[in-house]
Order: sequence, then structure tokens, then C-alpha cells
Amino acid sequence: IVASALERAMPSYIVTMGKQYKCLYFLPGFWFDRILFGQIKVMMPPSRFSREYFAAFTTIFFPWLVGPCEVRESEVDGTREKNVVYIPKCRFLESTNCVGMCTNLCKIPSQKFMQDSLGVSVYMSPNFEDMSCEMIFGQQPPEDDPALKQPCFSTK
Repeated sequence: IVASALERAMPSYIVTMGKQYKCLYFLPGFWFDRILFGQIKVMMPPSRFSREYFAAFTTIFFPWLVGPCEVRESEVDGTREKNVVYIPKCRFLESTNCVGMCTNLCKIPSQKFMQDSLGVSVYMSPNFEDMSCEMIFGQQPPEDDPALKQPCFSTK
């Protein structure tokens, strides 16, 4: 409702997500990224190695965004592998203190980016009680994701 009211009030200032995405095609860096990510998809098809690699990469290069994190094991097709990133206190969730921002600005876009751009499925499972999160590489997000049914903190 708010977005449509803003679009009516300031149509020249509001650009839809689809239009924003189309604008990216004109940026040289976008094409470089598309080529780079395409190569990553080819060189790292879904496998135990790629799931463990992405988990390790995340713990090294993303603590500045999400806070300290560690790799944990889970069972995939009957074998144990280190494909889970555990974030004890998500810096993003803790600082925003908002379920909607967590799911709509972090969880869903990250899952979509990893699947579409890098070819690896990831399921992000935030725990809104203790502000932790698990990123499970190699697992598809469920159709009926419980995180999307979580009420706002202010209504609890």
C-alpha cells in the first residue's frame, strides 16, 4: 500500500525493481560479474567440494557483515560434510531488530543470488529467538518457509 501510494505521489522518483534490474545491463561491471559468476557455475557444479568451499569462503569473507561465524557439519545423502555456516549472533538481524528486514533484505535475496548467480542452493534458517542463523549450502529453501510466517518483533 505504501509503495503504491509513493509511486502515485512521486512517479518520477520511484523505479520498480524490474526497471532497476534492467538498468544493471548497461553497467560494464555487471557484465564482468555475469561472466565471472558464469565461470564459477561451470567450474564448481553442485558437489560436496563446492558446498564445503562456499561454507568456508563465507566464514572468511563475511564476518564484517554478519558477525563471527563458524563452519559446522550436517548430513547430506548419508554422509557428513562441512556445509553449514553457523552465525551465533547475526549482526544484521541484531542491529535492525526486524524480522521483515532480515527476510526481505538478507535471507531471500541471498538465497536467490547464490542459486541464480553461483549455481549453489542455500537455505538460510534464522532463529529469531536467539538472533542466530544457519546457512545450509546444498539445501533448497522449503516451499513453506517458517521464517516467512514469523510475526514482527513489535507484535510479540
